[in-house]
Amino acid sequence: MYLAFSKYQLLFFLPFALIFLFVIRDRLYWFFSGFFFFFLSLRCSSIAAVEFGGVNNLLFYFIFGLFAILLALYQFYIPFVLWKRFFSESLWALPPLYVFFEVLRSYFPYGGFPWLILGSISIYLPIVRDSMLYLNVYFQSLLWLFTTLFLVQRRFKLLILLWLPFILLGFLALWEKDRRLQEAQSIKVALVQTAVPQEDKLNREAFIKHAEDILNLVEKAISYGVDLVVLPESALPFFFSEDRDENLRLMHLSKESAILVGFIDIREGMKPYNSAYLFARGMMVDYYDKVKLFPIGEYLPAPFGFLKRLFPAIGGIDYLPGERIKPVEYQSMRIATPICFEVAYYSLVKRLSKEANLIAVLTNDGWFKDSDCTHQHYLWARVRALENGKYLLWVNNSGDTGIIDPFGRVLERMPYMKRGIIFDEIKLLP
Repeated sequence: MYLAFSKYQLLFFLPFALIFLFVIRDRLYWFFSGFFFFFLSLRCSSIAAVEFGGVNNLLFYFIFGLFAILLALYQFYIPFVLWKRFFSESLWALPPLYVFFEVLRSYFPYGGFPWLILGSISIYLPIVRDSMLYLNVYFQSLLWLFTTLFLVQRRFKLLILLWLPFILLGFLALWEKDRRLQEAQSIKVALVQTAVPQEDKLNREAFIKHAEDILNLVEKAISYGVDLVVLPESALPFFFSEDRDENLRLMHLSKESAILVGFIDIREGMKPYNSAYLFARGMMVDYYDKVKLFPIGEYLPAPFGFLKRLFPAIGGIDYLPGERIKPVEYQSMRIATPICFEVAYYSLVKRLSKEANLIAVLTNDGWFKDSDCTHQHYLWARVRALENGKYLLWVNNSGDTGIIDPFGRVLERMPYMKRGIIFDEIKLLP
């Protein structure tokens, strides 16, 4: 299961892993399968915690091991035990139970952890992936699990009946998206990959040295006559509210083209927000504050506040969540702007995108370098583009910045940690 979600994209291992789960129906086997799946898939988080956060290596793996145990209990052990207790006469109940807990852990506790969802692997299946316009990622999980079940039971007629609606809805989605594309307005976009090393982003003086080069890239992008320039999360080394020459230059550049940029800002009694600001006509015209904050990284939920005293790397003031779930707007552009980890939340992105005609995800995966975590994050971008049937701009500090079309295809992609610009023409899809 890990290999399918790794950056090596070894998809063909997933069916075998699921077959073993259905054949070896033992609670300890399910638990240890879940433990190693989560441990291997998420161990890349050690880069952020140990290398950049200064957490002791042994202490990190002790805490991380407990986290993997909790996830394995939540997603694998408890569903299996419930099935064994109440539905053990019917294997049919096992896939819905597993997916029910996928949905549950996507929202609870502390806002949920919607990561490593089985259905996201469907992006590698032509036609079937397009059915996500109607059958979201959790329905895709059911597809994978019931497919495995029917293979184990050798019920091939049921297997055909299972896949038929996904294939038919996939073709219907292709037709619907083609129809929308023919009627949609085109705009020219430029995505700026800032490629600031994470160790520099954590040192304000070192980060400031990159600011002029980044703004020069924005100016270069605008010189090509684009309608929108997009920069990543926390793209520049100062607050939006700071009275700086760089801010004034950014405002001035926005007279030529709209600029969407991620900023950290301080408002309302020195409280920080992680935000996306849209500049145009020489001023800020709209903004979005991140709603789903990441536990530990952006705030410490109760009762874990004491960890700030133990680990200076996670000290400081907690971020405040935004209160508005709406796209930022300028002229004909209505842009949904989920920030970083928010792209993993199905319902949030769906709400943000409902009134939008473009999705732009601003993120910084420099915390995880070129690891499995970075790949898993990018996977969600393709899923959300398919579910919402819109172009998605993935704008990353470190990489891989890219443009994803409504069919889940990556049209343009900037290599990892290369500073530069991606240009393309896209369409605003209702």
